[in-house]
Amino acid sequence: MKGGIFKKSAVYIREIVFGFEDSLVSTLGAITGIAAGTGSGPVIILSGVVLVVVEAISMSSGSYLSSKSAKEVFDARQGQDHARILQERLNDEESMLDVLKKKKFSDKQIAQVLEAFGRERKLWMKEVSRCEHRLLPATGGSPIVSGIIMGLFYIVGGMFPLMPYLLFPIEVAIYYSVIITGVVLFILGIVKAKIVSGHWLKSGMEMTTVALTATLLGFIIGRVLSSVFDLSL
Repeated sequence: MKGGIFKKSAVYIREIVFGFEDSLVSTLGAITGIAAGTGSGPVIILSGVVLVVVEAISMSSGSYLSSKSAKEVFDARQGQDHARILQERLNDEESMLDVLKKKKFSDKQIAQVLEAFGRERKLWMKEVSRCEHRLLPATGGSPIVSGIIMGLFYIVGGMFPLMPYLLFPIEVAIYYSVIITGVVLFILGIVKAKIVSGHWLKSGMEMTTVALTATLLGFIIGRVLSSVFDLSL
């Protein structure tokens, strides 16, 4: 039971990790830049909420369309393979029928040979389908479920960097936001490493470094634009 649930969840691991991680990084970088540029709590919160919601809808739509397209390509390719195998079977049966007739086999013997040959072909087609089905998780499972999961985890991820600005003054919140997001990303990196059998420390540091880089760039851009256009409120 648990194995089945885990297997189904694994199909959507891309949406879970990508939505959660992308939201943490992009939201942190954006609101840090806004905080550095404006210094206005309401502007930061409003911008952050709008950013998270709009990006969640965008990412959800993108995940749905990409998963749907990938599934359509997979189904079309599978149909082409089955059609090719069926055509090969018909051609082979015609050739075999000619050979058996030339060898003076009786109609009953010919029918038995072709029946055995047909069973072998059916088993081959089942094996091809089984092997191809292993690739199906790459299409993201159900496109609708993929889109919903992507959107939900994007919203959840965006709440971590945004929450400190709802609870603390900006001067303190900006540090809490960076620290909390960094810790969450590090934990996410460890979880990802466990799933893909990677090195936990390397994976955690990689995600944290990406987030801190985005935060630093957002902070610098916010400061520069604030100085050039006098955006402080």
